Amino acid sequence: MQKSKTQRAAELRAGIEKYFEERRAEGTFPTEAGMLLALDLGEEEYRKLNEERMFKKEFERARLARTDWLENRMVTESGRASGCMNALKQEKNGGYADKAGAPREQKLVICLTGVGRGAAD
Repeated sequence: MQKSKTQRAAELRAGIEKYFEERRAEGTFPTEAGMLLALDLGEEEYRKLNEERMFKKEFERARLARTDWLENRMVTESGRASGCMNALKQEKNGGYADKAGAPREQKLVICLTGVGRGAAD
C-alpha cells in the first residue's frame, strides 16, 4: 500500500528533526547537504519534493532552523560573527545581505572660496 503525501511529509519531518537532534548533540551546524545525505535524498529528488507544498513546508522549517542556529551563534559566541554572516548570506541559509537596498551615492563637495593666490587680498 502506497503512503499518502501526509504520511510521507510526517516521515520527512521526523527525519529532518532526527538530523537536527544529532547535530545539536554533536554541537555542529546542520547543513543542507548533510540533511540531504541523512535523508538519503539526491539534489534532483530534493528539487522535485520542494515543488510540492507539503514537502516544501518541511524544508522551509529546516531552513529556518539553520538560520536560527547561525543567528544565535553570531550574537552569543565571541569570534563567530564573520563566519555565521558568511553562511547566512547563502540563499539556503537565509540569503542575508549586508545592507538593505541598493548602495546610496555619496557626494563630497569641497568649497575653495578664500584659497589660492590673491584670496587674502
